Amino acid sequence: MPELPDLEHIVAILNDEFAQLRISEIEVLNPIIFRVLVSKPLDDILPGKVVQSFRRHGPFVVINLSDDLFIVVHPMLAGRFYIEQDKTGKNTAYCLRVRFDAGKSLVYHDSKQMGKIYILRKEDLDQIPRFATQGVDVLSADFTEAFFLNAIANTRKQVRVFLMEQETVSAIGNAYADEILFAAGIHPKTFSYQLDAGQQKTLYRAVNEVMAWGIEMVKNAGKPLQDKVRTHMKVRNRQGEPCPVCGTTIRKAGVRGYDAFFCPKCQPPQRSQFIDWSIQNAGG
Repeated sequence: MPELPDLEHIVAILNDEFAQLRISEIEVLNPIIFRVLVSKPLDDILPGKVVQSFRRHGPFVVINLSDDLFIVVHPMLAGRFYIEQDKTGKNTAYCLRVRFDAGKSLVYHDSKQMGKIYILRKEDLDQIPRFATQGVDVLSADFTEAFFLNAIANTRKQVRVFLMEQETVSAIGNAYADEILFAAGIHPKTFSYQLDAGQQKTLYRAVNEVMAWGIEMVKNAGKPLQDKVRTHMKVRNRQGEPCPVCGTTIRKAGVRGYDAFFCPKCQPPQRSQFIDWSIQNAGG
C-alpha cells in the first residue's frame, strides 16, 4: 500500500499536474468502491469544478474542488494513481477516470477493490471512517518529543502496534514501522512499557529520521506516481538476507496479524519469546 512517503510524492505530482484545472468529464468505472454523500448525480455535480489542491490527511488523499466539494481517496492495499494523456482505454482494475479541459486524465486504479473513494462536501468529511480520528501527523509541528513521550507512556500496546494504530500517531504503515524499529534497535514484539526513557527518545528520533529519509528516497527515485518505491528498505521484505549493519539474517515475525521484518541481533527482544530469534534456522 502507498505509505506516507509515497503519498507525499503522489500529492506533490498531482498538484503539479492538475491543480487549477477544470474537470470536463467523470467516468465511474467501478461503482463498488464509491461512497457518494451528495444528492445529485456525479455527472451533474463534478464537471465544471476546478481542482483547488491535493493534500494528504493521514493515509487519505484529499482533492479539494471548487464550491466546497471534495473527492477523498483511501488507497488502502492496492490503490494507484495514473496520469493519462488523451486516452480512453479501459483496464479491469480502473475505478475512476477524471478528464480535464487540458486534455489529460487522472485515473484511480485498484486491482484489489479494497480502497474507497468518497464524494462529499466539506461539512461531511468527518463521516469518512477514521478520517476525523487520525492522530498527530508525524510531519506536523505538533509531533513533538514531549507529545510522543507522553503518548507512549500512556499505552500498554506493543510498540509496533502503537506506531501503526493511526489514532495517536498518524500515519505510519507496515514498511516504515519496520524501518523505524530497525533504526531504533527495538524488537517489533516489545511492549511500549518495556522501553526506558532513552529508548523512547531514540524511537522518537527514529520516526523523524526514517520518515525524512523515506520521503527523500522516494522523491529522488524519480519513478512514475503509480510505482511503489521500496528498493531503499533495509529490513522490510528482506527475510533471509543479511542485515546491512551486522550481517545477521533478517527474520520475519507476526505482530497482530501483520508481518514484521527485523534483525534479531540489532533488535534483541526485551522479554522471553516462544521462538528464539537468535537461532538462524528457527521457523518464522
